[in-house]
Amino acid sequence: MLTKPDKVLIPAADGHEAVTKADIYDYATRIADRMLPYIADRPAVLQRFPDGTDGEGWYQKHVPKHFPDWIPTVELPKRGGTVRHVVIDSVEALQYVVNQGTISIHVLGGTVSAPDVPAELLIDLDPSIDDPAQVVEATAAVRALLDDLDVTGFVKTSGSRGIHVHLPLRGDARFDAVRALSNRLAAILAERHPDLLTVEFAKDDRGDRLFVDVLRNAPAQHAVAPYTLRPKPGAPVAVPLRWDEVDSGWHPQSTPLASLFRRLGALARDPWEGFDAARLPAADVAERVQRLHP
Repeated sequence: MLTKPDKVLIPAADGHEAVTKADIYDYATRIADRMLPYIADRPAVLQRFPDGTDGEGWYQKHVPKHFPDWIPTVELPKRGGTVRHVVIDSVEALQYVVNQGTISIHVLGGTVSAPDVPAELLIDLDPSIDDPAQVVEATAAVRALLDDLDVTGFVKTSGSRGIHVHLPLRGDARFDAVRALSNRLAAILAERHPDLLTVEFAKDDRGDRLFVDVLRNAPAQHAVAPYTLRPKPGAPVAVPLRWDEVDSGWHPQSTPLASLFRRLGALARDPWEGFDAARLPAADVAERVQRLHP
């Protein structure tokens, strides 16, 4: 049940109208069919703003005691103990977390049944400067590498500043192997495009280059889920795209909540159609990388 529907969670700003809890609840209800396939079997982390983005916000990893028993959870190890994550596997669970002031939903890389085995490899193209053209160029560089490897990737706007590239995996390799593979892919990209891309973690060492971030390929790390909203003016969506949509007209926050369903209605097909069919063993991808860059 939705409470305080008129509460403003994201104030009006930058030409966008205010976003209320009712707006986000309605969005969650309507987007569930598209969003749930990517989150229903993944431990979740909630980015909550019960008093709106003008108030305190935090990442909720451990399920609060007041959450109802009908919402599934999974207990995972952490340093010095365990953490119990919520699992959002239904529209009702999605509605419930929204009513708790959740704006963004993040998911861990593993699944509920195999938390130590990543379901995908994630490349986060994180710009150092506000230049969408740089992100577009970096995305093209990633696509070129994946084409060379004959690997299918799926791209989405993060809803913040950059682009996420997802490589679906078959689920037969643990995080250490996938992390090593992601590090190699990032290094190859930086070697191919040294003036554009970098793997330097320290911001002072990056200059204006875009950081190829593969740090999320680790057990406790999490990333924004496809179709989640972000806590920014207009509630921009982390929206799945076709590769050719990352062009000169692309902007990292070009799909706010208010226009998302117009976009979906205009699409002839799902940009991420074939996601599950594209899953490859991590070892297969690693072998292709070794043949291309021994």
